[in-house]
Amino acid sequence: MAEVILLGNSARIALPVLQALHCAGYTRCAVLGGADTWGLRWSQLCHQYLRIDLRQDDAVVQVINRMAQHNPQAILLPFDCEAIRLVNRVQGRLELKSMPVPDLSTLNLFDDKWAFYQFCVAHDLPVPKTRFVGPKSNLVFNALQADLGLPFIVKPTNESGSHGVQVVHSRAELEQKILNNACYQFKPLIAQTYIEGIDMDINLFGVAGQLQAVSVHRPGQSFIDFVPHPKLEEIAEKICRFSHYNGVMNADVRLDKNTGDVFLIESNPRFWATLASTVDCGLNFAAECLKPTEPCLVPLRLTSGRSYTRHPILRPSSWWQLISDRTERGRLLRAKAFDLYSLGQLMMDVPAILKRAVKRVCSRKHGTPNGVSLSFGEHR
Repeated sequence: MAEVILLGNSARIALPVLQALHCAGYTRCAVLGGADTWGLRWSQLCHQYLRIDLRQDDAVVQVINRMAQHNPQAILLPFDCEAIRLVNRVQGRLELKSMPVPDLSTLNLFDDKWAFYQFCVAHDLPVPKTRFVGPKSNLVFNALQADLGLPFIVKPTNESGSHGVQVVHSRAELEQKILNNACYQFKPLIAQTYIEGIDMDINLFGVAGQLQAVSVHRPGQSFIDFVPHPKLEEIAEKICRFSHYNGVMNADVRLDKNTGDVFLIESNPRFWATLASTVDCGLNFAAECLKPTEPCLVPLRLTSGRSYTRHPILRPSSWWQLISDRTERGRLLRAKAFDLYSLGQLMMDVPAILKRAVKRVCSRKHGTPNGVSLSFGEHR
């Protein structure tokens, strides 16, 4: 019998959710997903796997309700935006209880970069100056340079993982990367002032507009640091309250290196790819979502800790923990280190890992910097 039924199409999000649930003691998790999640059937963290098409509402309802007959106490956990949209469409027909999720209008608000910008402006939340562009034919370099300065960023409103994001330093660069690039077919587009600084993230869980849990982190080269940041925690509370938010969210933030000011860049109204790092440091957002949903007055806060992003097998300093640590952190390390699916992902990543290592060695040898972080949500 399944305790939790994960629903969605993104394996890069499903895996850390499975890891988080395993650490919390949920050992019988089922995954219902599309082609991208197919490899998870090899994971020891996945008790049951069914491949489904999330575009087929009736078929999905039949599968979930059939599973509900054998697992009446199971909780449905839609982990990406496509799954949350499906649950919104069919919620009245499902025989399983779902974790809190945003309603469709709220999901669309936070899943669109232009709509999110307008929400922030309307509620006096800090955002870079942004202009709606539409199709790339509307990109006029002189007008954008005068309005936004150089460099500026061009990105689609409806993509994630840095797809379509381009930093523009000159007219020639705009023409080469976007206007004359036949492969660049993203739309609609926005243009945004570039904030020179470092990336940060807000992670939150809200119920009926009440903030339940929050963390702020700063990604490093091979680690994630959780830090106290009252301003960003206040912003998290306002996002929840102003939108009457239900569910989890990750928001990308840029910290201006000159002024220390923070700017909201975009939001992801779903679980995120670095979710396991919060578990590693003491706050399990996935487990919190499965608890009774009575709003609490004081949210859980994660304000310190460092989580390493390299696979445990590649970090000799973690090997003793793998054997001896019986806490949730130790369970997470073992879930990462010995899971067949995770090991397979590691093997596929080895060439890229070696390439980055060689690049770092060459950079140190020649005294050249590794460059400014331009991740723009690529790890979310």
